[in-house]
Amino acid sequence: MCFLHLVCRFISGAVRSLLPARPNNLDKRETSAHVRTRLRRLHRSVALALAVGIFGSTLAAAQTSFLDVTNSSGLAHSSESYGASWGDVNGDGFPDLFVSNHRTTKSMFQNRGNGTFSDITPSIRNLSDRPSADTHGASWADFNNDGTQDLLVTLGTGNPSEWYINRGGKLIYETPGSGLDLDNLGGRLPVWLDYDNDHRLDVLVAQYGGVAKLFHQNTDGTFKESSASAKLLCIRFHYAQLVDVNGDGRLDVLCPDEQTFPQKVYDTSRFPWKKLFDATAPSSLFPPVHNVVDSAIADFNNDGRMDMFVLSNVMNRPSSVVQEGNKIEALLAGGSKGFKFISNGTVTFTIDWNKVAEGGGTDISKIQIGSKATHPSATTFTLDPTKSSVWGMPPTPKETTNLPLMQIGFDTTAKRWTLTVVTKVGNSTTIFSEGYIQVVATAPVSGVQSTGLWGTDMPGRPVMLMNRNNSFVDETVASHLDAKVQCASVTAGDFDNDMYVDLYLACRTGSSNIANILYHNNGNGTFTAIPNAGGAAGPIGLAIADGAGTADSVVTADYDEDGFLDLFVTNGFNLQPKFIGGPNKLFHNNGNANHWIELDLIGVHSDRDATGARVYADALGVTQFRVQDGRYHRWSQDSKRIHFGLASASTVNLTVKWPGGAVQTFQNVKANHIYKITEGGSPQQQ
Repeated sequence: MCFLHLVCRFISGAVRSLLPARPNNLDKRETSAHVRTRLRRLHRSVALALAVGIFGSTLAAAQTSFLDVTNSSGLAHSSESYGASWGDVNGDGFPDLFVSNHRTTKSMFQNRGNGTFSDITPSIRNLSDRPSADTHGASWADFNNDGTQDLLVTLGTGNPSEWYINRGGKLIYETPGSGLDLDNLGGRLPVWLDYDNDHRLDVLVAQYGGVAKLFHQNTDGTFKESSASAKLLCIRFHYAQLVDVNGDGRLDVLCPDEQTFPQKVYDTSRFPWKKLFDATAPSSLFPPVHNVVDSAIADFNNDGRMDMFVLSNVMNRPSSVVQEGNKIEALLAGGSKGFKFISNGTVTFTIDWNKVAEGGGTDISKIQIGSKATHPSATTFTLDPTKSSVWGMPPTPKETTNLPLMQIGFDTTAKRWTLTVVTKVGNSTTIFSEGYIQVVATAPVSGVQSTGLWGTDMPGRPVMLMNRNNSFVDETVASHLDAKVQCASVTAGDFDNDMYVDLYLACRTGSSNIANILYHNNGNGTFTAIPNAGGAAGPIGLAIADGAGTADSVVTADYDEDGFLDLFVTNGFNLQPKFIGGPNKLFHNNGNANHWIELDLIGVHSDRDATGARVYADALGVTQFRVQDGRYHRWSQDSKRIHFGLASASTVNLTVKWPGGAVQTFQNVKANHIYKITEGGSPQQQ
């Protein structure tokens, strides 16, 4: 391929001289960015044409491969994270990126159009004012139908949501007086929909610390809560999704739940909303699915119905004990949990432990060492197994008033260290505890064993729910997706442009990052894991000692507009020690010979985002299906631009069913372009 690359560089240089001069009335940066984009597309098209000519059709079936371009892209950053969301700040068509960064300063990265990003956070008033304000999720929507994307950021209780209205390509803080300025809203993710068909977007805010809040948009652009009148009652959940569950062609609201998926589903075609499903009253609509952290909605088998892949049977923040050489890192949350290991050298412990998650400091008086239950003098301390002060274990507590306790001791016979967090005595109520422990030994470590961990702290079986005539059936085994995984986030997209939607999972334990997973959709109802996730396995190792962090959220977009979906992964889910988190990663899709088409929809007789529009792409005897559903998942939002892989097809027939009922069909639309389709108009190449 090096020869082809050189040939293409020569051709690109020749074509560059043939491009028209830059019009005087265009911004120099914007114009040059679009020129570079056209050149990259041409470079790739020529390379692929030559490759197919020389090597036949083998490249068209090539597996997806990714390249880590984080450092060169301008997105390199390390902190606590939570979610990320793709949008468009300045309306130039290139996807921009908002990253929550949890208890550190938020990030807004503007796409320069040349494969790199600039951090414009300081230019947005109020965006960096509260760096420790417990930021969770954010989403983009053109709420006022003016052609620009606005941004709503949700924060934890005690911090009002941050509402930024896009005024001419600049985000302006307009929270006060908006109706969204509630400081008792423990928001997790805003989800936009026009539930009353007034062509103005309303917003549902998922809460973990309380019930969901639904805000109706007034005619003046302010919002008024309408949760009670809608009879919406979803509790303790991190995100919501829009999906047509009952097959009536309209998007319903699905509320997930950490315990049962889904918690509830609401039909929004009437008001008050009607419950289609309630986990407390089992029905044939969904099989029981438990302990869910994220889900992806897509038509995985091209039958015109939306299916669901669910990351289930795992904890949102699992406890874990991970060894690497003479180091151990452990997250111990909830229950009486701990670990044991063998080593005869001195051992240094670093303890970050709070009775209440995310709050307070470590109380060293509750750390007991040896049979005499002595206390360390600091949160980092070194213990010598030759000293009698560490021999044996502290006595089992007889009272609950001093719980939780962390007990550490050394068995001189087995040469074994034991660390246990005691949160319960006898039949007493368990007191919540969360601690992060780092261990470094001067001698080899062996025999590491966790104690008291729950089943959901371990890898769990995900669930593939296939939509069979509007009843969702567990077909995980048939799909070859039943291998247990320990992953925090999932996104779906046709990453190799072969006309079938694939899956990408961001994976971690509680104290380390493990390899992310790319599942290729084989097109026959099965999936296959691609080795090394096609180059997007991500950082692997201990969260703190190796700086790997713990995977948090993955969002997808074609950020460089080359027709292939790329991946952005945050890795700062570990909240202890505070503010450290982990590194962002941007994985560029290297592409292959397959064709593609991308669409931006503009509603006229609906909200301008055309929420609920249904798009069908017919090529090579295959009909693909997409819905403009906002692309929401846990704390995050994928790019809303609709993407189809077209395999070897150079043209495609498109059908758009608009939310208002109008249907348009476009024949023989050329592949390998981004089009804007305005309701009632024809596709316009961008």
